[in-house]
Amino acid sequence: MTTSEIVTTDDLIQQIIYRAIEQFTGWLEVAVSEKKKWRIYFWSGLISGGSSIHPMRSWYRQLSRHCPQLTGDPIAQEFHKQDGNYRFLVKLVKEEKISQEQMREVIEGNLIEIFFDIIQLFAQQSSDSKLGVNYSWIPQIIIDSPLVVLQANETWRQAMQLWEAWQRGGLTEVSPNLAPRVLQPEELQSQTSELIYRNLLSLADGNLTFRDLAVKLNRNLLLLIQPMLPYIRQELIGLIEVEDLNITINLPLDNDMKESKKLEADNLNTSGYKPSSISPLVACIDDSRVDNIAINHIITNGGYRCITIQDGYQAISTLLSHKPDLIFLDLIMPITNGFEICAQIRRIPLFKDTPVIIVTGKDGVIDRTRAKIVGASGFLTKPIKREEVLKILNTHLPTPSPVKS
Repeated sequence: MTTSEIVTTDDLIQQIIYRAIEQFTGWLEVAVSEKKKWRIYFWSGLISGGSSIHPMRSWYRQLSRHCPQLTGDPIAQEFHKQDGNYRFLVKLVKEEKISQEQMREVIEGNLIEIFFDIIQLFAQQSSDSKLGVNYSWIPQIIIDSPLVVLQANETWRQAMQLWEAWQRGGLTEVSPNLAPRVLQPEELQSQTSELIYRNLLSLADGNLTFRDLAVKLNRNLLLLIQPMLPYIRQELIGLIEVEDLNITINLPLDNDMKESKKLEADNLNTSGYKPSSISPLVACIDDSRVDNIAINHIITNGGYRCITIQDGYQAISTLLSHKPDLIFLDLIMPITNGFEICAQIRRIPLFKDTPVIIVTGKDGVIDRTRAKIVGASGFLTKPIKREEVLKILNTHLPTPSPVKS
């Protein structure tokens, strides 16, 4: 391993471009601390990146944005926090689950986030600060050949353009990895219309980062944050750090490794299991691809079958087609909401006794009362946690009979 010091972002991009040009195979690491470090991977050119900051959230964001056909597919749940994601994407391309162009978009989106975070870090350092850069050559071939090689200077240029727009928007000190949360609801309500207040209350609940929200709402990241900025400066809305998605996911590290590692979840060993065709069927209605992917992984690895529904307007017809045994229903969705859909579900005789669990980022008395009125069976609070999902499934459904893979 070789270590060098860099002072500016120009120093860093020069090193990255140089490694790509010289057909370097290995990784380059920029580290501030164990909790804040990034790796750039090369395989005869720039191929991938990894971050210690929300690696799972970033992975789900890129899959949600660029590979929507994988939403709800258990294969999309596999993950490795560092270099394994590239090999996994190669696997998906070879299995024709995604196209080579989708693979490129996923990797590029992840790298732009990484480069942006590094650029912002440099901007916040004092002028005489130096950061250490380690790079390590990897002599052993770990994949057949790189399917996607990116242009380092072009990817960096996109990240730099985003950063310059970020600065012009007055967001230099605002990290997109922070989650907004309403701190003073009464004062906020007095300064906004009822519609804006309700929207801010539902979005700024402290569970999703700005980047997560941009994907969930399909909005430009900068345009999403700017309307909140006055309330952030008045401290009506706070910015908090959130943990990465708390889901244990396995990825085979090479073609010879078996996919039978154990998933740890409250003494439930689901390693090597898959849902039986007679296992209870669970439906998840949520406009967020990120949340759909997360809860689908938990459900299917618990031995249950799962379908995900992203379009609230298609919810009832899809439920009638599949007749699920339990329904998870997101409270906040575009145009419609969970209360309205729950009321519709209860008007259908087929579903009068089907458990309906409201999923929400805010767990207040008013919402619980409304949920009870429309016939909801319970609540699940975001961020989604494996143990809470499994507890609900165990309470309302018979134990599934998993089939050994």
